Amino acid sequence: MKFLHTLRQDLNKTIINLGFIGAAIMTALLCFTAPAYMDNATTKSYSVFESIYTFDKKFVQSQMNFASINLFGNGLNGYISMFIPIIVAFPFMVSFCAERNNGLMRFTISRTGKLRYYLSKFFASFLSGGLAVLLGLMIYGIAVYIIFPPLSSYDIDPELFEILYTESEGKRIWLTLSSGFIYGAFSTLPAFFLSSFCKNPYIITCFPFMLVYVWNTVIQKLQFKAWENPSGFNNDYYEKLTAFSPNSPMYIPTILSNELTTGGKYMLWFNGIYLAVILVGFILIMNLRTDRGN
Repeated sequence: MKFLHTLRQDLNKTIINLGFIGAAIMTALLCFTAPAYMDNATTKSYSVFESIYTFDKKFVQSQMNFASINLFGNGLNGYISMFIPIIVAFPFMVSFCAERNNGLMRFTISRTGKLRYYLSKFFASFLSGGLAVLLGLMIYGIAVYIIFPPLSSYDIDPELFEILYTESEGKRIWLTLSSGFIYGAFSTLPAFFLSSFCKNPYIITCFPFMLVYVWNTVIQKLQFKAWENPSGFNNDYYEKLTAFSPNSPMYIPTILSNELTTGGKYMLWFNGIYLAVILVGFILIMNLRTDRGN
């Protein structure tokens, strides 16, 4: 009960602030950069935002790509994947850095105890990052459902519909929202770990961005080799590398809802170990700090 009380206080600090609101709004705006339509004649890709002012209502109604549920499912595939390490750091960074820089951490630990303090900060940052992305994704979803037509308005052959859409619309919405939450929560981990030995809010937000960018670039270059395989595309190699991508947490809900593949097992193991290492590393480094109190 004491831990839940401490966690509730930390969640209030991380959620009830401008950083959390800004993170949710930025998430919603970045979702509009997701791809919506590809012009095969010019090979030009149009984002959701570009589609709003480029195509007329008649054209939108003739292309199933513009169905609101399809655009909603694409929400996490735009520039959000690049900037999410910065976005999710805003909620907890504001309160945690202020607490550290003002010397309040020593007094807080004296009341709560070290382990409860560390665990509370971890879960507060983890949940706030996930909730910020979830809220932003919900705002984006409401917007596309208002602007674009529903899937039911398109004239689709029933047999083709069953092939293209094996899951109900409600399940697709649930999977997208849960993917956004988990993706946002895991994306807080680099900034959270960095905050154990750094009190500069600018470094805490910018360094994870560079780290994730390099990490993702390396994985993509290694994945490209799967296409260079002389005997054809090496799908097994590609799936295993995807499991170690910084974007892999967003696929966890889909993996758990289907039959578990080898790539899925690698993904679950990797992200579980990654989370545990970050938490243990944070606790060990915080225990070495001289400003933590007793």
